[in-house]
Amino acid sequence: MSSPQQTPAYSEPVYAKSVRDKMEYPWYLQSIDKHLLPETQQLLETYSKVPRDQQSKHVHEIRDQAWAIRSYPCTGLGVWLVPFISLSPAYPTILERLRSGATFMDVGCFLGGDMRRLVFDGAPSASLYGIDIVSHWNVGYAMYRDRGRFDAHFIQADILSSGENPALQKLKDGIDIISISAVMHQWNWKGQVEAAKKLVAFARSDALVVGHQIGNVEAKEVVNPTLQVPQWRHDPVSFEKMWDQVGAETGSMWETQAWSHSWEDMGWDPADQAWLEPGAKVLSFVVSRIH
Repeated sequence: MSSPQQTPAYSEPVYAKSVRDKMEYPWYLQSIDKHLLPETQQLLETYSKVPRDQQSKHVHEIRDQAWAIRSYPCTGLGVWLVPFISLSPAYPTILERLRSGATFMDVGCFLGGDMRRLVFDGAPSASLYGIDIVSHWNVGYAMYRDRGRFDAHFIQADILSSGENPALQKLKDGIDIISISAVMHQWNWKGQVEAAKKLVAFARSDALVVGHQIGNVEAKEVVNPTLQVPQWRHDPVSFEKMWDQVGAETGSMWETQAWSHSWEDMGWDPADQAWLEPGAKVLSFVVSRIH
């Protein structure tokens, strides 16, 4: 099942750092209002004190601040407005564990939207850790207007080089719930295995790893003509096989649940994803450590 490609030398792809005009990208939408879902509107109104009639202007200003840092597809399309963590079938368990003192790590945390959702639903922010290779943290404070009352910890670090970062080293073997969304699909098979092995180093004996990434109806490596980097697209079966390999190579055991979703299932417009390869889907997952 492994890819003939070598493990990627990059921790984030070149296209995310491009300085092309934003209108040249197939994943930059002028309006992202359609992703202002009722849950997001409620969060902004109640938690962030942004009135409904000001929310569209607010999120577009924030989106362009984030876009100036990195030109990620999720940024340009506005899908970061969707509260992904609360869509997870493990969400009630995650909340219960966090309220009981568990620790949470969001790898690729971006603006920290999922962590704000957790806090809004009753999780203590001091138990949350956001990890990202580049900081959008101040933009997150601007988005959610919670500087001084949001006590989550941010660590700017490359997860593939986690052993070199002292702040990350302190979290080894100490995390109960790891969330990683819209990150691992940037790599080929070997790259995803290496990233997952890095996650295992943080996971306690009963940890959960949850999230989502782009998959496909057929498990295979693709080189998208727009992105120009080799990426492995999982289906639920190949994703489970990958975690079996990760477990074997780290001396751990994992129970993997994964689901394939259409764009409509996610509340996304299929037309916005037309630049992706045929058969592309969203793969969500809950991986539970059992040893």
